[in-house]
Amino acid sequence: MKDAITAADRAAMNRTLPPELFSGLLAIAADAVIAVDDEQRIIFFNEGAERIFGWAAAEVGGEFLEVLLPLRHRAAHRGHVRGFGAAHGRARLMGERQQISGLRKSGEEFPAEAAIQRIEVEGRNIYAAVLRDISARQRAEDLLHQAIKARDDMMGIVSHDLRNPANAVKMLARSITEGPDGRALPDDVRERVAVIQQAAEQIDALIQDLLDITRLEAGRLVVSRRAVDLGALIGRSVEALRPLAEAGGLTLTTSLPAVLPPLHVDPDRITQLLSNVIGNAVKFSPAGGGVTVSAVVDAAAVELRVHDTGEGIPPAQLSKVFDRFYQASPKTQAPRHGAGLGLPIARGIVEAHGGRIWIESAPNVGTTVYVTLPRDAAAGTGGSDRDSSRHVQDNSRR
Repeated sequence: MKDAITAADRAAMNRTLPPELFSGLLAIAADAVIAVDDEQRIIFFNEGAERIFGWAAAEVGGEFLEVLLPLRHRAAHRGHVRGFGAAHGRARLMGERQQISGLRKSGEEFPAEAAIQRIEVEGRNIYAAVLRDISARQRAEDLLHQAIKARDDMMGIVSHDLRNPANAVKMLARSITEGPDGRALPDDVRERVAVIQQAAEQIDALIQDLLDITRLEAGRLVVSRRAVDLGALIGRSVEALRPLAEAGGLTLTTSLPAVLPPLHVDPDRITQLLSNVIGNAVKFSPAGGGVTVSAVVDAAAVELRVHDTGEGIPPAQLSKVFDRFYQASPKTQAPRHGAGLGLPIARGIVEAHGGRIWIESAPNVGTTVYVTLPRDAAAGTGGSDRDSSRHVQDNSRR
């Protein structure tokens, strides 16, 4: 029955509603509802407008609308209203206009959004406006921007101050084990120095992750594309992680087509992506299990798959794995690995290349990470080889 009600029926129903209903609705509206005539004199000023502007309706009735605007905007606003009246359109909604400024009775300016509608009454134009005070939202946005800037400044300082000593530790540890007297060191000393070097490398990797996630959020992650042999990238990434897999009692294998097409990608970022995804699979798989890296090629894209035989991710946690700093809670009391930034960074890299990344997992069966990278060289770049650097906006805040 509802579908059978026509616009004419609804108009007839509205005509039967008592005027007091509309007056009551306008009175309780939190937004300012203001109406002006052709001369832009105020003829209606609801209670919401009184609260927002600080004027009583009796004080502004008959006054020009510009009394509610900062002096610098008044002349331009008169022209805007006249132009709107001459145009064919009858309404402009909030969000279709730029942010405006209002002026309270106290002289305080405030940011606002407004919608306006032209109504013909007995051959005359009446302009009705709904105005919303967005001061609280503006303050929250300003505080957020200040917090982001402070965080970015802090990250720059901290990363510099941490990276320098971390690099010094790595170089000194390497000089001890690889120097002319390195082979003469006792085995236990060499092992301890190796642990020191590994810890310094982990600190350096964490610093890089923090910098990358900051760049992603700020839209400053850069990808520099060129034609790349994807098979070779996968092979090098797998071999780099093979010692970690063997140390954990895992098999690490590949199942790739005989020929993978070259892709127009950033090799360093794709290597980082593979290291994060394959490394996660290795870290979270129990001894005796395995990790397989495979690929499927079609006309549009290459789909990479990293499958592990771990305990899987609980369904309730699966939607959160790409959140920054989130780590799925394992059933066992295995130690936590990393800071929970690998997958958010991986998603940022994939989306920067115009691809997709998602995860499928089943408890006690394992987890598969899927990554698609488009074969079209121009996909995601909007340019040629000469325009290969791209700043990427983070899409991960969702």
